[in-house]
Amino acid sequence: MPTRSRDLMQSSAPKPKRPVGLAIIAIVAAAGGLLSLFGGASVLAGMASGPFSLAIIVIIFGILGLALGAGFYTGAKWAWMAGIIIYVISIGLGISEIVYGGNVGFIGGIIRTIAGIVIPVYLTRPGPKSSSARAQARPPNSLTLRTSVNAGIRLRSNRTL
Repeated sequence: MPTRSRDLMQSSAPKPKRPVGLAIIAIVAAAGGLLSLFGGASVLAGMASGPFSLAIIVIIFGILGLALGAGFYTGAKWAWMAGIIIYVISIGLGISEIVYGGNVGFIGGIIRTIAGIVIPVYLTRPGPKSSSARAQARPPNSLTLRTSVNAGIRLRSNRTL
């Protein structure tokens, strides 16, 4: 295929820039993941008070937070929807931490609950929603390409008549 034809078939739309808020959420998610891992591990090690089962759940959410941070930062396809789902579920975990988590869990629970409300609201705004890989780049407009090819055929056919 000639280079010019290949260039016509490629999308000329620029890749959308990642909003600053999405980069901040990536950092917050990763930092929250690290703090959750530390908080859960401190309960398991006996350095903090709180239920064992809650500590395990907090560690799981810490791992998810690290993964979400990486996903938001790189613009992974799964990060947008997973972020909304995980942060909405984390509201319940945050409330559990406030009620049962002791002093460390109380502070972590307040932060987790606020993040569970603010982050999904931000992610559903048009800017972050359109910049996520969920709004995939459209393939070249095949209708325009076909129209231009058909127009060329028509021009050739008109010339021969």
